Amino acid sequence: MSTTTPATSLATPDYPTLVREMREYQFPMPIRRKPVIADGLPKPAMFNLVHILVGMRRSGKTFHLFQLIQDLLKAGTPRENIFYFNFSDERLQPMPDDVLQQVLDEFWRQVPAARKQGAYVFFDEIQEANHWQGFCQRIAEHENVTMVVTGSSSKLSSQEIATNFRGRSYSHEVLPLSFREYCKFHDIETPEVGADSFSPQTATAMESAFDRYLIDGGFPGIQSMPAEAKTDMLQSYMRDVVARDVAERMGNSDIAAANQIALFALRNTACELSVNNLAAQLDQLGYRMYWTKARGILDLLEQAFLCFEVGEYTTTLKPKSTTPKIYAVDPGLVYAVSRANQQDIGKRLETAVYLELRRRQSGRRTDFITSLTLPDVQGEKVDFVVGDALGAEPYQAIQVTANMSNEKTKMRETRSLNAAMKRMKNIKGTIITLRQKDSLASNLDGRNIEVIPAWQWALQD
Repeated sequence: MSTTTPATSLATPDYPTLVREMREYQFPMPIRRKPVIADGLPKPAMFNLVHILVGMRRSGKTFHLFQLIQDLLKAGTPRENIFYFNFSDERLQPMPDDVLQQVLDEFWRQVPAARKQGAYVFFDEIQEANHWQGFCQRIAEHENVTMVVTGSSSKLSSQEIATNFRGRSYSHEVLPLSFREYCKFHDIETPEVGADSFSPQTATAMESAFDRYLIDGGFPGIQSMPAEAKTDMLQSYMRDVVARDVAERMGNSDIAAANQIALFALRNTACELSVNNLAAQLDQLGYRMYWTKARGILDLLEQAFLCFEVGEYTTTLKPKSTTPKIYAVDPGLVYAVSRANQQDIGKRLETAVYLELRRRQSGRRTDFITSLTLPDVQGEKVDFVVGDALGAEPYQAIQVTANMSNEKTKMRETRSLNAAMKRMKNIKGTIITLRQKDSLASNLDGRNIEVIPAWQWALQD
């Protein structure tokens, strides 16, 4: 006689317990960072925009939520009107399709007054739940809420958000620590914004701190670790992006190739990136690689915020150069994955400058930071042109070099800036170095080229 095994039903998460636990959660007091939501959160109301904090894994999005929550509590918002929930909780597995609605409904059941008075809803790692975009948009349109969500995945890329939210969301990028934030994490006193004169003691202290910043980088979670542990942890961050953000889109069979492309992108930060050359190199190493596949993996790495591409400055629809420069999300990550003979402080310095420009230009057009190849025989380069290329209104040209004491280096950097300043009226020329500070005459309408140490420039904002 045959027997059959009865079907087992999947366990339902204990929503009442999980929600109550989160309602009683004691939010940590994070080291304060510069807010990414510059104007603060609006009061709860129907049809508020959904605020979405995006960025690479471990860049500090959760603690940005805690900072927002602490600000609300400090301003007098009742704790019962604030609901935080993390969807990476393993007790939600297997996660039902309606998990978001179940969690929110349980909160309304436990705190019915919050639904009427208005609630601040913070959903962390929301990409773990299915259909989260439609849920967030529906709740924002039908409930008296202010909703802030975070996620670490290509599912929360700017393209994905634009496609699914149709103008009903506002995304804010969370990058690793800026230099000023890095100093705050290490209890290093920094000059105030706007200071332009410094004692020798302050200058050497800031130079030393910036040197360490280019090695440690800005990921918050590694700041208190020993040097060896920092390297191991940063390498694991890269592998995690590949395993969780790339593989979920392209499949596990491409993880090995994706790891190689991630390493290539990080080790070649601040360099021009040719996808054809990349595909050819990988093919020689035994990976079955072609242009479309390599391009697709690079796109996913950028959508996961591991790296960024910077295009050529142009006022035409078709740029002269189709080879962008690539920049890593963090100089410390570059240091951690690069071999000893590949360590280039100049490239990490240029990467740190790009990331600081990216922080300062948040909310601008996507091409607000570009590079420039001058239309001359030498094809000289300017590392960054900052300004609206579409509106033909650039306002700053920036060169980055670690050391300008060599006369040939000085001539190369100033020649390119002079050419750019001659071509673009009223543009400001700046050279960012590790140590040097100077003002160089450009012979262009009295405009000088400012030479400024990176630490001082990084603390201007």
